[in-house]
Amino acid sequence: MHCHRWIALALSLAVVAGGLGACKKAPPPPPASEATTPAAPAPPPPAFAVTTIEVGKGITAEKHVANPTASFGVRDTIYASVLTEGSAPSKIIVARWTYGTGQKVQEQTDTIAPTGPAATEFHITKKTPWPAGKYKVDILVDGSSAGTKEFEVKK
Repeated sequence: MHCHRWIALALSLAVVAGGLGACKKAPPPPPASEATTPAAPAPPPPAFAVTTIEVGKGITAEKHVANPTASFGVRDTIYASVLTEGSAPSKIIVARWTYGTGQKVQEQTDTIAPTGPAATEFHITKKTPWPAGKYKVDILVDGSSAGTKEFEVKK
């Protein structure tokens, strides 16, 4: 009988020990964090705008004017770089080059789809010397004026 008591006592202790483990208090839920709060919506991209029009005698790999100037020689290639910011699914940029009182030299068009700062390059060249005088390049975006840059060709 003495053996049965020890077995009964061991079983009772096992039941009590198991019950004590089950009575443990559950840990509190983790505190609310930024990861569980809804994220604020992303701000809309900045509106598309022309920020700068550069003219010069050279262009970089990034399509910026390398040597800005407003004075050119009669045999120079003349570059214009249109710097923009903002995003747009499609923008049509026109460079309208004129001489003197508005005589059209050339008109060039480029379509872009910017997603941030961008540079668009235009240039004009002539096999014969440029006539000396005042010139300008008008930049239009989707048909509306975005700015003008004046320059001069000197002999």
